[in-house]
Amino acid sequence: MTDILDKTKLDIGRVRDDVNRIIQVRGLKQAAVARESGVSGAALSRFLADRYDGDNEAIAAKLVGWSEALAHRDSLSPLLQKHEFINTSAALKIGTGLNHAQITADLVAVVGAPGVGKTATLEQFRLSSPNVWLATMSPDTSSKVPMLEELGYAMGLNVTGGAASMRRQIAARIRNTGGLIIIDEAQHLDAKAIETLRIIHDTTKIGMILCGNPKLMTTISQLPQVYSRLGRRVTLGKPSRPDVSALASGFGITGREEADLLYSLSQYPGGLRCVVKVIRLALLTALGTDTPASMKRLAAAWSELALEEME
Repeated sequence: MTDILDKTKLDIGRVRDDVNRIIQVRGLKQAAVARESGVSGAALSRFLADRYDGDNEAIAAKLVGWSEALAHRDSLSPLLQKHEFINTSAALKIGTGLNHAQITADLVAVVGAPGVGKTATLEQFRLSSPNVWLATMSPDTSSKVPMLEELGYAMGLNVTGGAASMRRQIAARIRNTGGLIIIDEAQHLDAKAIETLRIIHDTTKIGMILCGNPKLMTTISQLPQVYSRLGRRVTLGKPSRPDVSALASGFGITGREEADLLYSLSQYPGGLRCVVKVIRLALLTALGTDTPASMKRLAAAWSELALEEME
């Protein structure tokens, strides 16, 4: 859809009509348009109703700029959109662990390097299954209280009080639900936080996934009460060639040479995430051409992104 308004002949009435049309066709909220255009909500509302007593040309100029940015964003939408979930071999392994944990109410560790599809698979499982709560940890949630706050937030709870009180509130929410708690980026958690999760698992009989990079298993191995409760460990290696080819196909890249190049890139740190970034950069530089993902463009994209040279 082309929504660009003409700045050279600023017809305020036309700008008003066009913006009203864009809002109606796209189902936008005026508040969102106000935020994106830099126009106050009150001024925008009055301008669109032809009741604004201030500088109408200034408002119209901002809305023209907003419309141009909107059209530009449309042209990039294939690159900005999240690619569809691909059931890679890693995703299948993770899925087996997720189902095991929920069905048996067991504790399962999922361990792999960044960029092999862990987070995408966890999110897909959360979206497709009832009573699955996914909390993503970070350096600022490493200790037990912020960890419990983050977990409570994932459950829609505003947990309060000390750590013991927060833990009991979470336990009351999930007990007898047959659900599953997923802790992503669990390598950020310290020993006491992981022990607190173990207590939640023990007292609620709810399945739990601890997912993270190899550092996670180093921490767990030093916690006998946690390590002894592991019912399964899913260990992920580097992306496979079929997985990379399937990912590339999702972007319309099917050539053998291109697939070989992308597979070689997937073996670098970052894995499939690195592949996606290279493809998107190659597509971005190829806008308006007939060769959106040629070997030359993919190699140039990698050269721009790489922290180390390919052998």
